[in-house]
Amino acid sequence: MDTATTQQTAELAATDSTQEFIFGEPGWLWLLLLLPALLLLRRRSGTATGILHPTLSFVAAHLRRPATLAGRLGPVFLSLAAAALIVALARPQWRNTYEEQKVSGIDIMLACDLSGSMAERDMVFKVRDNRNRLRQTAVDRLTAAQHVLKEFISGRPNDRIGLVAFAGKAKLCSPLTLDHGIVRYVIDQFYLAHPGSFGQAARPGYIEQDGTAIGSAIASAATRLNERQETKSKVIILVTDGVNNSGSITPVEAAKQAAALGIKIFTIAIGRDERLSRYTAKIDTFDEATLKEIAQITGGRFYRASSGAGLLKAFSSIDQLEKTDIKRRTLQSYDELFPWPLGLACILLALGCLLNYTRPRPAP
Repeated sequence: MDTATTQQTAELAATDSTQEFIFGEPGWLWLLLLLPALLLLRRRSGTATGILHPTLSFVAAHLRRPATLAGRLGPVFLSLAAAALIVALARPQWRNTYEEQKVSGIDIMLACDLSGSMAERDMVFKVRDNRNRLRQTAVDRLTAAQHVLKEFISGRPNDRIGLVAFAGKAKLCSPLTLDHGIVRYVIDQFYLAHPGSFGQAARPGYIEQDGTAIGSAIASAATRLNERQETKSKVIILVTDGVNNSGSITPVEAAKQAAALGIKIFTIAIGRDERLSRYTAKIDTFDEATLKEIAQITGGRFYRASSGAGLLKAFSSIDQLEKTDIKRRTLQSYDELFPWPLGLACILLALGCLLNYTRPRPAP
């Protein structure tokens, strides 16, 4: 890949252009108000003569210039020529404004847990009912993750985003892309295994092998991020509710390899932390220590999301931490249009003078 292509893929450029008609010297347009006044004054009779010649009144009608078409059009052309000249002096222009935006985006891989425990309905959201009253509604962890992931994607239009799903193994669902509609569509297709009951057949999940392969998910996401060497910032967002129990690589080892590639990992533990029973000791259903270590090794952060609000807050915090570098520049250019009215004024002036010159003379 040459340097020009690398620069083009590293930075996204967008240009928004607008065009506006303006006058560079609009003060000259006030002279247009004088033209109707001059035309009216031209039609008025002059002062009476000092010497009357009553004996010559019978020849007065023969001494007037005949009313011809040329005689009518000549003053009209001269007036229009004066108006066009005034418009030319006002300097009509097209003002072209270009909004240039250079975006240095971030590459983000989302890793979503699809293990069976994601079916737990313990994520509470506050929603408004048809009477505009706030109600609390509980949804399963996968539904909550799908909703918040899609909201997060919608807020990052300039970043390349990819998707990895994992359960007993990791699966690449979408490579890094700017077509976020594809990523949101794939997220909508996620589903969990159905055990089957009352004669219904069991259905395997989106990923047939159950389990939680956190290390494999990190390794898969990091591999995709490493394919784009020119990107300055690379991030993995890992959403899980369990403990690593599958895969050929441990989460910590995968995190160390990701850190060596300059990749930050933000880990989110989704769901409530429940005891196995009220009689047992406090046993954490999440491997919080490992998730914190993953974030620490790579320079990311760990978040605990025990409710819908907590999950939204976690993604909002990541959105604020990982800012896309956007540079805007406004450019303006002007296309001068005065040659057009100036040329029209010259043509009209020539026609007016020609008509006045060819106008018949009064009879002797």
